[in-house]
This record gives sequence, structure tokens and C-alpha cells, in this order.
Amino acid sequence: MDIGFIKKKFGKRICIKGNVNCVTTLVSGSIWDVKEDVKYCIQHAAYGGGYILSSSNSIHSGVKPENFKLMVESTRRYVKYPIQAVP
Repeated sequence: MDIGFIKKKFGKRICIKGNVNCVTTLVSGSIWDVKEDVKYCIQHAAYGGGYILSSSNSIHSGVKPENFKLMVESTRRYVKYPIQAVP
């Protein structure tokens, strides 16, 4: 599901959580993959508030600890306030 579409359709009425892929990106993704997933989520869902960045649904035993740590660090790095919508 595209988080940008969900944000546009429901973002003023609900809080949205997740969307960093825990099946591929956090399990076997490269550093670049993790950073790109995080940036995409922030750019497409964080504007206007009501977004919690996290994995798509869980942090299971197959997730690489270094990718999880990178997801958290990247979130801190790429969030700049105020967050603007992507055109």
C-alpha cells in the first residue's frame, strides 16, 4: 500500500504508522535501501503531523539489528521541521 496515497486520502482523520518494509528492506536491504525507505515515508506521510515512522508491521527475528538501528538513526537525521508535502 502506498503511504502517500493513504496520507492524502485519510491523513486528516487518522494517525498513520509504519511502512518501512520489514520483509525485504529491514531483513536484507542495503544501507541505501533503508535510508531511501525512511526518506520516502517521511516525505510522503509526515507532513501535517499524524504519522509514526516504524516498520511495516513488526520487528521480527529476521530483521538485521544494524538495519533497525539505521532506520531509527535515519529518522532522526531526515526529519526537518516543518515537514512539507511532496508535490
